[in-house]
Amino acid sequence: MSESLAITAKSIRGLGLSRRPWFVTGVSHDAVAPRARRITLGDNPSAEWVIFLAAGDSVTRDALHVAATIEDTVESTIDVIYGDTRHDIKRSDRLPTYQRRPTFSPERLRSHDYIGDFIMARRSLVNAAGGLEMLTSTDAHDRNLRLTECARGVHRTTVICNVTPSDNLLPNANPEAVAHHLVRRGIDAEVEFDAETPAVRLRRRLRRHPKISVIIPTRGSSATLRGALTPFVVNAVRTLTERSTYQNFEVIVVADTPTPAEVRTELSVVGGDRLLIIDYDKPFNFAVKNNIGVAHSNGEFVLLLNDDTEIISPNALETMLAMFEDGNVGIVGPKLYFEDGTIQSAGHVFTPDPTDMYRLQPSTTRGAHNYVRVQREASSVIAACLLTPRSVFEEVGGLSTQFPGNWNDIDYALKVQQAGHSVIFTPHAEFFHFESKTRVALRIEAEVAKLGNRWGDILDNDPYFNPRLQRFINLWRSDFHTDRSYEEALGPTAPISSK
Repeated sequence: MSESLAITAKSIRGLGLSRRPWFVTGVSHDAVAPRARRITLGDNPSAEWVIFLAAGDSVTRDALHVAATIEDTVESTIDVIYGDTRHDIKRSDRLPTYQRRPTFSPERLRSHDYIGDFIMARRSLVNAAGGLEMLTSTDAHDRNLRLTECARGVHRTTVICNVTPSDNLLPNANPEAVAHHLVRRGIDAEVEFDAETPAVRLRRRLRRHPKISVIIPTRGSSATLRGALTPFVVNAVRTLTERSTYQNFEVIVVADTPTPAEVRTELSVVGGDRLLIIDYDKPFNFAVKNNIGVAHSNGEFVLLLNDDTEIISPNALETMLAMFEDGNVGIVGPKLYFEDGTIQSAGHVFTPDPTDMYRLQPSTTRGAHNYVRVQREASSVIAACLLTPRSVFEEVGGLSTQFPGNWNDIDYALKVQQAGHSVIFTPHAEFFHFESKTRVALRIEAEVAKLGNRWGDILDNDPYFNPRLQRFINLWRSDFHTDRSYEEALGPTAPISSK
């Protein structure tokens, strides 16, 4: 302990800050001898900011500059600051290893401690969250939950705040701390711990079983699925009806005029009394078709569902629906797979092109820092399978008809967030999406320009991405300018935004 603490103390002395006291607590006063007046053992209640970090980690000047800047801001409501970490470990490629973090993501923090050991908090918040003695006697996951749940504002900075010798790149998870957090926050959920990941899964309890309106636009197209020629929409309705353990739903199919009569007949058989078919004889407009379907439905929740999808996890609807027990949630999207089991979408990210994260990666992919395996906030999810409250859909005006083909789901998700609601991706609900793996989304330049004009600032700086990551790829990877990076970004497997 004393050797690790000496490393931390040395980094603090090297900052050379004047008239800023530093205090080391949680260890014996004999653990390390102070070598400068600015290193003191004990506590000072008058300190404006308290920094928590692991012994052995070094503090960076940039981190303190961020705190000083916020401290000088008039009437600042920022109480917590965290940022990125550099891992000071040797690698054969001689490139440093970083943990790049997204903006504050409370649902993800319940899954695992993505914030890590380094966090800065105002002293007033430390007192409100249990006091310094208690917060230094617990682990980082518990401490970060307690601090952020009491904070007026949480600020993510993209600077390197600490340098650590640790080679552990997987965030830790403390299920007991999460359970106590749920009690404090009044969240009714069961806590399950996946030690292999590691991560905590929250199973929120459904207090009600509201009706879901499933909206499926279709042309009645067929394709070979598992060796048999199958109408997509019939398969989607049949599997949802037969496999889902949640049965309080209706199905509204908005069918183009060319939809074959035999497909309509099969639909009537598998859908039964819960099915309504709406004829659509206008030029293709995905947004219009979904809006028409919603207008003819009466469920409290709306599930936008492509006809080329198939439910995998029987409890997918309950899993997604339970997220709305948090009244702030406006959209929930599941994890989607191609027919061969590779990932089709783990939520959208803007790099700045809207992209399906980890598209074409194996189903076992963890993602950087277990990104793919945890429930988390996202800026957007794909409308191939998107659950939203009817009240929210109507509040923001539904899908914008100015995006007839692509981007309407992204525009909708950003409108929902602008209205004050969150978007959640959950890997615990799974669907197939039988989209062609080689399909290239038709890019209509007028639509691209419209999306950019509306949301350019957010597309350029997705809060749930990180500006220090490589752009124009669908992976969470630090921004190193290498030949490999450019090949991945511009080569034949470059990511696309898809429906």
